[in-house]
Amino acid sequence: MDNITEVVLAKMIEAVNSHLPRRSRTLDEMLKEKYPTIVARDGNEYLIERKELEFIAKYLDEDEIKKFRIPIVLEMHTVGNTYLIYVRDKLHAEFIKRAFGYDRFVEDSLVLHMHEMASIRRVLRTATQVAFR
Repeated sequence: MDNITEVVLAKMIEAVNSHLPRRSRTLDEMLKEKYPTIVARDGNEYLIERKELEFIAKYLDEDEIKKFRIPIVLEMHTVGNTYLIYVRDKLHAEFIKRAFGYDRFVEDSLVLHMHEMASIRRVLRTATQVAFR
């Protein structure tokens, strides 16, 4: 790929990922708020549903709740003709393993297929975000 193509592609991916948070927040902090929100890179504010935060907390101990960062980022990658989703944060991966039973790890990342991501997103629509790489 030439430099111009790489720059254009990088800008396109940046635009597609503008919904990702400027900074993540702890689950503990968000559980204390009546209306927990995340501010995205594009400046929009997104409400995270309390029932989703409470669902996550059920699978974590007290120390993990203090360390767990919201949102859970699901990185979508293309591998040949297939999409794979990587969960790189170790605590996020451990939570998904406990809550959903997915246990496919490659080099310390949880690897999911599209249908597995869909089942997670059905339950955690606002507490998860998909990043495109």
